[in-house]
Amino acid sequence: MTKEMTTEDRIAKLEGQITRLQSRQSDLYGQLRKAELEVWQGRIDDLEVQMHLAALDANDRLTALADQLRSRWATTRLQMETAPSTTTEVVDRLRLGVENAYDEMRRALLESRQKVTHRGGLS
Repeated sequence: MTKEMTTEDRIAKLEGQITRLQSRQSDLYGQLRKAELEVWQGRIDDLEVQMHLAALDANDRLTALADQLRSRWATTRLQMETAPSTTTEVVDRLRLGVENAYDEMRRALLESRQKVTHRGGLS
């Protein structure tokens, strides 16, 4: 014998299904919020890694340029101190080498600063 469902039984069954669906929907929204938080954490972590790598790259480049500048300065200074009769042409060439090394290092510093400023403004 099959008992037919009354209207009240059907309503109670539907209400139960609605309650379960609402609970499931709430769980899914919670999972979605958690996933969004994890995505943002990953993006922030990635940005920090990129910033660290950029800083290392800039540091390596600037260190190499500083070494070149010091080397050119030491060579120029030595030549100027040991050969007081150095021609104007040689002095000008030595000075130009130091100025170029200085300018190159200054440009690299400015570029590094712009990159950091630009990266910070993107996110």
